[in-house]
Amino acid sequence: MGEAKRKLETVRAEFLAELEKWSFPATDWEWATVEEIRRLPVIKVHRVTDEDLAWMRMPARQCHVNARFMERKDPEGRSKQITGWWLQDGNYVLHSIVNQRGKLICVTPAPLQPENPFDFIPDPKIEWREEGDFLEAYRDRVKIGPGVRSNPTNVIAELDVIRQRLLSGMNPYKAVQRD
Repeated sequence: MGEAKRKLETVRAEFLAELEKWSFPATDWEWATVEEIRRLPVIKVHRVTDEDLAWMRMPARQCHVNARFMERKDPEGRSKQITGWWLQDGNYVLHSIVNQRGKLICVTPAPLQPENPFDFIPDPKIEWREEGDFLEAYRDRVKIGPGVRSNPTNVIAELDVIRQRLLSGMNPYKAVQRD
């Protein structure tokens, strides 16, 4: 197998894993949470430049780890992790940013979401709990996965279509494009 084909298969596997994360059953908690989030204030957050993020060695898709790192390593103790929601394709993605001396910034590369600034919804009801070697996000005593969906039924149906495309061997980048 050539290098290009191996990379595409790695991407396919990553996309399938991400689909699984968002394919959880709908719950009353999710519906109620979405309604609450819709009433929270939306703020604009700027992402640090790609060059600065590369220099800082911040990994993509690790926003909670990155924000926690910034908070812990601030010698003045003036950086604070803020967790909330980033609206993407109708879903509220669990996301963390940093309040650094009163300036709200995102310290996580997001090559597939290039908008800058982007809308962010801080959520004071989210709490972090230690579970073994990990920290897990909770809201109203319910563990949060990758986020919540505005319309779980539609999202699950869309994910099923994408999953079938990926499993059929379609180019993974084409498989995830909306019709």
